[in-house]
Amino acid sequence: MNRRFWIILIIAAAISSIAIFWVEAQQEDSRQQRREHRQQMNAERRAARIKAREERTAEYIRHIDSIVLSHNFIFNPTSMQRQPAGQFHMLNNPSFEVVYSSDYIDVHIPFIKGFTPPYYPVIFNYILPSVSNYTTVQTDGGWVVRFSSWLYSGSNYIFTLNIYSASGTAILEVESMEDNTVSYSGYISQIY
Repeated sequence: MNRRFWIILIIAAAISSIAIFWVEAQQEDSRQQRREHRQQMNAERRAARIKAREERTAEYIRHIDSIVLSHNFIFNPTSMQRQPAGQFHMLNNPSFEVVYSSDYIDVHIPFIKGFTPPYYPVIFNYILPSVSNYTTVQTDGGWVVRFSSWLYSGSNYIFTLNIYSASGTAILEVESMEDNTVSYSGYISQIY
């Protein structure tokens, strides 16, 4: 009886071990399936977010492109700097802008006059019914809008606006033979 008891006990222990191993294996399989399902769901959500962002970006690019092609938009400067290495100035005045309209160009921006020190600030405040050499050229990342004007003065000023369609940001450079180039960073917006 003693021997039989030990054999039964060993068989019961072996069966218990096999059962425990089998249950743990099933639980590990279940955990692995849940992990894989979670990873698949995360990958699908990530792909959906990426696609939605790409669609929103494409829609925004179409919006910016249509604004530029309408020739009715506003450049709103947020900062300016005299080139090549002048002091950086933040622009907080919301009335500073360059309005590009099919009928006129409205320039209301600060400018730093002078080619050598002493430099002095002025405000360009002109409505230009006509300008010279107005061009709009599409680039890989957006647009370049360029025109020139004498601004009712003795110097010709060339305005070059580089527009980045994906972000709506823009850089305006105003250059002249008598003054250093002044660069403005900002964004464009639609005329309502």
